[in-house]
Amino acid sequence: MTTSTVLEDRPTKGHRFGGRWTEDKLKVLRDYIHFYTKALSAQPFKLVYIDAFAGTGRCHVKSGAHGERIIDGSAKIALDCSPAFDAIHFVERKKSHAAELQKLIASHPNGSRATLVQEAAQDCLPNILRQHNWRSTRGVLFLDPYGLQCSWKMIEEIAATKALDVFFLVSLSGLFRQAAIDERAIDEVKAARLTAFLGTDEWRAALYSNERLDLFDDPVMTRDAGYLPILNFVTTRLRMVFAEVNEPRVLYQSTGAPLFALYFAVSNPSAAARNLAGRVSKDIMKIS
Repeated sequence: MTTSTVLEDRPTKGHRFGGRWTEDKLKVLRDYIHFYTKALSAQPFKLVYIDAFAGTGRCHVKSGAHGERIIDGSAKIALDCSPAFDAIHFVERKKSHAAELQKLIASHPNGSRATLVQEAAQDCLPNILRQHNWRSTRGVLFLDPYGLQCSWKMIEEIAATKALDVFFLVSLSGLFRQAAIDERAIDEVKAARLTAFLGTDEWRAALYSNERLDLFDDPVMTRDAGYLPILNFVTTRLRMVFAEVNEPRVLYQSTGAPLFALYFAVSNPSAAARNLAGRVSKDIMKIS
């Protein structure tokens, strides 16, 4: 399948602006779900796809100094998947984005398989998960939030299905904004956000292990300036609830700064499911 593109010199109505990292994550998703539905087409499972931050079905990526390209977003990629999923769930909170996505669903040949909920993922995802009998259902879930909108409770509910393969885009820049290098700069709001996202307050002890004295000889706790300690802590946390979690693919801004970490996690504890999904995803996530 090819990705549709349009070159423009001015911004147009659309989901979000991105860059090479946007195309990388969407290529990974496209390649995996096409493998997934083909691999399970002969199995007696109902196949579902869930997109918890679905957007409009298209993404705008910067091209040159002033232009942009419009590429297929995750929702369009899921609708286009062949063999098709039996059921597709889209969640999009923003009214204008949901309206545009609904038009795509209505015009697409596989649109009858799709439902759209205009709510926050945190509020409606548990209900979507309850709609399926996970003993006879398998699926792929794409978590692509702007920042730290996913709570740890949501992650646990997803893992508890023991049936979903999950692509989770973790905002490293969002974590950096909350987790200041100097622990004293983390106020109650930032601390609560980190704890909700990571599911524990143990991030303090894990990340803030460097002690120095300030100008008044008072001890100050700081974290390493790099992203690896934070990334490793997230990886450790995810491996506590999922049966298999690959090493993440770090996606960078054009400046070279780390922006996101793309994780792949398997909730099915079956050794066969873990080995197959893990092996294929590792190959797919080797982005050139």
